[in-house]
Amino acid sequence: MWDATVWAAMTWLKLTALLAVAVGVCWLVFGAGSGGFVLAVIVAAVVELYLTRQLAREWAYEAAMRWWWSP
Repeated sequence: MWDATVWAAMTWLKLTALLAVAVGVCWLVFGAGSGGFVLAVIVAAVVELYLTRQLAREWAYEAAMRWWWSP
């Protein structure tokens, strides 16, 4: 089960880092006070929430297939 947990955690960290880089690039391109930057931050937050929820579902599905986790 630890392999699924480590996979989910590492995937979450990679996606979070990718979104942080994307927001950083938008900050450099648009500037901190522009509407484009605000939109990029909002989109990144929504994407982060969606991907975190999907990873949690995937982890729970994997955990349900193991002997120590009963649904």
